[in-house]
This record gives sequence, structure tokens and C-alpha cells, in this order.
Amino acid sequence: MRARTGAAVGAAVASLVLTAGCGSANGVRVGAPEAAPASTQQDCGDVVVDLAATNARELCLSVGSTLRLRLNDRYVPAVEHGTALTEVSPGVYRGARAGSAQLSGFRHACPSATPGGVSCHAIVGWKVTVDVR
Repeated sequence: MRARTGAAVGAAVASLVLTAGCGSANGVRVGAPEAAPASTQQDCGDVVVDLAATNARELCLSVGSTLRLRLNDRYVPAVEHGTALTEVSPGVYRGARAGSAQLSGFRHACPSATPGGVSCHAIVGWKVTVDVR
């Protein structure tokens, strides 16, 4: 019974996350937007993704808009899968055509060590899925 309850709670949380739309001002969305008339869909403009704040993210981007992947105040390159984006410079991508693309990479899980201190070599993978409209 407990396993079924945990699964039900997990499913409910997942459905809440997946029903969020492109409602934020910076164009970031989580999951697929609910169907809406074309006149009410929000434009998904330029976006800056802070990779230190999250490991996975889904967002929308308009054709011609710019996506910047930032980590600790610098732009980071990514491995790109898909044809919807064009790399402008390392860590900066532009929506080239309607479709989807995935950007992924790794970041350090710990802050830099102080001189003479113990350093952490752990890394965390991140992934950004982009829906270009």
C-alpha cells in the first residue's frame, strides 16, 4: 500500500510540473504547455540559463532569439543534439529553425578549494531541452 501511495504522489507532482507553461517573462518553461489558441501563446524570447542553479531544464525559444548558458558569470560550451539551434559562440546559441534541441555538459559540484585546502573533484551533469518555435 505504501509503494502505491508514493507512486501516486510522484505521479501527481510530475503532472503539476508538466502542466506549467511559458508563463515567465524570460521565456523559461517547464514541461509541455497546455494547448492554447495561437493568439494567446506567449513569445519565448532571449533566455539566460544559470547552470549553477539547476541540472535540467526545459525552455522555449523563438526563431532568432538567443540562449546563453551561464555558470559562475561565464558562458560555457555544451554538447548539442538537434538542428533547431545554431552556436553563435561558446555557450551562446540562437534559434535557427522550429524544432527541438538538447544541450548538455558537466559542471563541478563543489566550489573551488582555497589554497592549501581540500578540493572536491565531483561533477554534476546538466541538460537543457529547447523547444524552438
